[in-house]
Amino acid sequence: MDYTFLLSKNDKICLEILSLFTQQTDQTLNKAELSQSLSLTNYQLNKYFETMNADLAVVSEDTPCYLDEPNKGVWQAFGLNSYVLQRATLLYLNRAPLFTALEYQFFYNHLYTKSGYVAANYMSVSVFYRSLDSLEAILEKHHFFQASSLYASKEFTIRLHLFQLYYTLYNGVSEPFEPLNPLVEDLVSAIQAGLPAALKPTQETKLSTFLRVWLLRMLNSDPIGSSQLLKIKPTKSSKTMHQQLQTLLADQLTLTDDEFNYLYSFLVAQGYLGFDQMHELAANIPAVDDLTNQFLDELQDTNVLLKTHLVDNRQLKDSLLSIHFQFTTFYIEPTTFIDPDQVQFFSELYPAFDVAVSHNITKLQRREDLHLTQKMAVNLYFSYMFALINAVPTELMRDQVHICVDFSQGVLYTNYVIQSLDAFNHAHIIIDTELTPDTDIYISDFHSKKISQTQVIWQDPPTPVDWSNLADLILDVKRQKLPDLFPNQDTQEPE
Repeated sequence: MDYTFLLSKNDKICLEILSLFTQQTDQTLNKAELSQSLSLTNYQLNKYFETMNADLAVVSEDTPCYLDEPNKGVWQAFGLNSYVLQRATLLYLNRAPLFTALEYQFFYNHLYTKSGYVAANYMSVSVFYRSLDSLEAILEKHHFFQASSLYASKEFTIRLHLFQLYYTLYNGVSEPFEPLNPLVEDLVSAIQAGLPAALKPTQETKLSTFLRVWLLRMLNSDPIGSSQLLKIKPTKSSKTMHQQLQTLLADQLTLTDDEFNYLYSFLVAQGYLGFDQMHELAANIPAVDDLTNQFLDELQDTNVLLKTHLVDNRQLKDSLLSIHFQFTTFYIEPTTFIDPDQVQFFSELYPAFDVAVSHNITKLQRREDLHLTQKMAVNLYFSYMFALINAVPTELMRDQVHICVDFSQGVLYTNYVIQSLDAFNHAHIIIDTELTPDTDIYISDFHSKKISQTQVIWQDPPTPVDWSNLADLILDVKRQKLPDLFPNQDTQEPE
């Protein structure tokens, strides 16, 4: 979900312009083109230019960040990167009246009166009330209350989308609700004690953000309720964690079994407690097994493998379990691996996998209960791809590319090139020690008229350009093989 709809109109335009700068390698924008694309007058553009420079001065840290016009009609950004852009986004978010109204509605409306909250936030009374009155309709328009997983619980959906908002916009830049920091640090430490492995920095950030939303909803008397599909089986470890968390929260609230079950389910869904716990909890959700079995059936039906019984089923099934468990429960809409333009690279490098993955996603898109958006479809594409790449060895693939390496200088140089080819080991390359009828590419330092296969001649150690050309050649070979390997398959990427 794109939460920029919460920003004020002017700040949203500023953010859009700043984002356009970061998408250009030279970080320049043509004013005339910008004016046309955003339907803005020259006067409006100049006002936004001044506003953005003032905002960049606020969010810049050690390195100054600013916009300039070195040539008439051309704007250029200096010191602008993704981190500064994130800080600017937070600046705009926290001064947006609609965001203030959202925080009141979901975290404080049972704790403070409207007038008291307005006074505490130094906000115009009329602006606040107007924002609060329009909030629900705006959230409805942007599908905030629509479940993004198979859960039907309204509270579950609200919490999940609030978590996505704060995790997406604050991640790595700042911490939301900073007064909670000491308590959250203690809670993370207590949870860490019950986990099998130390939390990585990204995991700790995710957990910390989740806990803040969890705490504030409980403190505002918005319980998760007992109608959760996920029901953990208490263990000695989980009971100990529950008791430790209750001790930390004793002064503020009682940690109910339902609320602890909700938190513990999140830990399981994120893989913090291992696959055994995930297997056990997933038993409550038949859709997880259904989706996993559907994918494995698709893998076999599309005939992309030479032998399916030699696939590391445990590793692949665990990966698919993790994908589908998160997808059907705590699905956190990603901000990376969602660009459909990047799908083409993987579809060309792994055409056989692309066949199976694309067909499976097409089936998922036809299911009304999954609410599969384009971003979700693209992210699933990458998730499935990575699961297959990690679990299926090259030897089982039907779209192998056979390369024979044969240098006149002997074994040492030949072996050097072979080891260097490990950089392409995920492109389903098979190294032939001898030239065979299956060989697709022959690499040597001399051309041979006796060889009919495509020849690559390197009379000097290969340069980066040589390796790049070889990569292009490997993709060409894969493309040429595809119609013969899968004559009846449509290999279009998901939309």
